[in-house]
Amino acid sequence: MKKLPLLLGLFCVCNLSFADVMIDVRNDTSEDCSLAIHARTDKTKWLTQGWYVFASGEEAPIILHDVNDVHNVYIYNDCTKVTANDKVEPKKVWVKINYKFSDNEPKDHVNGYEEVVFERLQSNKYQITN
Repeated sequence: MKKLPLLLGLFCVCNLSFADVMIDVRNDTSEDCSLAIHARTDKTKWLTQGWYVFASGEEAPIILHDVNDVHNVYIYNDCTKVTANDKVEPKKVWVKINYKFSDNEPKDHVNGYEEVVFERLQSNKYQITN
């Protein structure tokens, strides 16, 4: 009987590594905006994907599979200009322009890609503002 709680405990610990992150996104601008996500999937691997398009006033979740911590997620939108802000941790990442993409390898200086500045998420809620 003592083995059952131990097995259940091991199952719960192992299961934590397969968690997904859900981000609630709201577009408070007067235009359609596109988002790209850059997230760590383990200690050495990163996933960059986009574009998620949000119409003006739209609110919807984005579910990131194989990402288990929202604080390992960076986000970029094409509507807000990134400004120097001590509360926001920036990160430069290369993204494919005008096409849907999902990259597991860095795309620095690859034709059709552009370097943009992502910001680290502080919570599971993200608001696009002007």
